[in-house]
Amino acid sequence: MVAVITMPNLIQHHKKQETSARLKKFYSMMSQAILMSEIENGPVNNWERKAFLTDEEGGYNYEANGEIAKTFFLKYIAPFIKYTNIDDAKALVDEEGNKSGKHPIVYLPDSSYFYIMNSSACMDLIYDTNGNNKPNKPGKDIYSFLLCKNIAKSGEYYCPGENQSFCAFFKNLNLDKSRAKRLSDCKINAGTCSGLLQMDGWEFKEDYPYKL
Repeated sequence: MVAVITMPNLIQHHKKQETSARLKKFYSMMSQAILMSEIENGPVNNWERKAFLTDEEGGYNYEANGEIAKTFFLKYIAPFIKYTNIDDAKALVDEEGNKSGKHPIVYLPDSSYFYIMNSSACMDLIYDTNGNNKPNKPGKDIYSFLLCKNIAKSGEYYCPGENQSFCAFFKNLNLDKSRAKRLSDCKINAGTCSGLLQMDGWEFKEDYPYKL
């Protein structure tokens, strides 16, 4: 009886520890890669990236933006990280677990991977901590990051801090200064939970709203 009661808690604790470790590793890997790339290619602000492109109907042009994202990755990030493969186009999973448009995907040696999305302001990196394994849902095993040219916009920056070009995604960026606000946003929209976790040192606190 005791084993039946405690086993789910042990499994959940293990999932939190493993996911936390992978998030820390990914964030550290990308941060170091950006620093090394800046030594070779200059500041992120000077990195070349074609503008965000739309299709004939004004929607997201997956093919064109996918090629931009892949070219950017191969030039500025790929030489400074270890990865096993890059797939030109793989369907991204949305917040409900449904597959959406296709984006380049980079596979890492530990079987995790991340999508690369060319957006209007930043390059979005969508990291799946356990790869092809379920649940494939934001806030549980999918977490969003931003790689931005650190340009002030109305006195604020895309990533918090004047010298920061890489960060976890959270709602309203610099406006979310308190943990209470980030927790509230995470509860409403799981896609913003990355910012809460970054503030918490990539640890899953007792009040984290989603069961892994």
